[in-house]
Amino acid sequence: MNRSRIERNIPKNYLYVLLSNTSLSEAIWMLYLAYRGLTLLQIGLVESVFHVTSLLMEVPTGIVADRFGRKTSRLLSRVMAMIGTLLMIASRSFWGFALAFVFVALGYNLESGAGDALVYDSLVQAGRQDRYMRVKGRQEIAYQAAAIVSLVASGIVATFDYLLAYYLALGIHALSFGLALTFVEPDVGRPGAAAKRRGLVFHVADSLRALRDHRVILVYVLFIEGFSLFCTTFRFYFQNFLKSRGFAEWQIGAALAGSAVAGMIGAANAHRVEKLLGERRLVSFSPFLAIAAFAVIAFTRAELPAFTLCCALDGILYVSFSDYLNRLIPSERRATLLSFQAMAFSLMMIVFFPAVGAVAARIGFKWAFAAMLAVSIPLLLTSRWLLLKRVPGKPAIGAS
Repeated sequence: MNRSRIERNIPKNYLYVLLSNTSLSEAIWMLYLAYRGLTLLQIGLVESVFHVTSLLMEVPTGIVADRFGRKTSRLLSRVMAMIGTLLMIASRSFWGFALAFVFVALGYNLESGAGDALVYDSLVQAGRQDRYMRVKGRQEIAYQAAAIVSLVASGIVATFDYLLAYYLALGIHALSFGLALTFVEPDVGRPGAAAKRRGLVFHVADSLRALRDHRVILVYVLFIEGFSLFCTTFRFYFQNFLKSRGFAEWQIGAALAGSAVAGMIGAANAHRVEKLLGERRLVSFSPFLAIAAFAVIAFTRAELPAFTLCCALDGILYVSFSDYLNRLIPSERRATLLSFQAMAFSLMMIVFFPAVGAVAARIGFKWAFAAMLAVSIPLLLTSRWLLLKRVPGKPAIGAS
């Protein structure tokens, strides 16, 4: 395959990430569900439906990407996203929204392992995999730019009409489907005829053997997904928290957009921070910084600055750890093993997210945030200890 053709996947992917993540429901989906009559506990349960679906379907959808192509998986993800959006528009009950979130989850599942696998294997095929951290950082800039547009625009649109935000989201999903058609499938990691004949069970077993042979992958996953668990939960419940403080929808969108800017800056500079600190120092210091920020959110009135700091740190860690993990994963099982990472996140969110919603509904958001802090301390410090034990004195992986 012509090298320039496969390299064109990279700039096209920036545009795809920008477009596919521009969702005008981003800042208002919890407000929309409350508007439709769902309680905070029901909203938490709907989110758990999303993560139960992800838990069950991450590995099967990763297998789709590894066996039938990353591009095929990406196209299917856009179809699922459109169906999910249509159901969000049409639903009027808890069960209708629960079904919508099943399709929304499938959209994420089909993209989660496939997207990163397509980008990394395109770089491998072009002989440019050493640039992955920079590419991932730029991709995260596109993602955060989409989040900023989504948060500001959705807040403004929702001030007038919640449903209009979902109709516009449906049109954007259709545009991203058209762009997904233009990607070139990398030859790297494609299964041969013999591997295809062995079937799906063999593929899963082979992937599990890869995890057994590279157990440090599991430790990396525990660390980064444990951190993401708290940042994601804070981000979602901040919508309703700020609403309870008297913020208008456009103000909520603007506040969350500011945190997205922090995430963008963190992601854009992840390769510089990682090169300066090295992997060991990054792992050593980041949990303590996160716990301090969580404490500020729980016990002071400076919630927004502390949350913004969390988002910046999340951007740095997400990009850095994506590079660390991809270097450990064989190309032919990349999408499947990256799906194990997303599955771990979903497993934690299934329990954690509705529990936080129940605490917030019963005794208030501040108590819920304090409970999150209490859970974060043992989880982050234990995963820090396990990872440092695996890589004692190891130099920065991304250093050059």
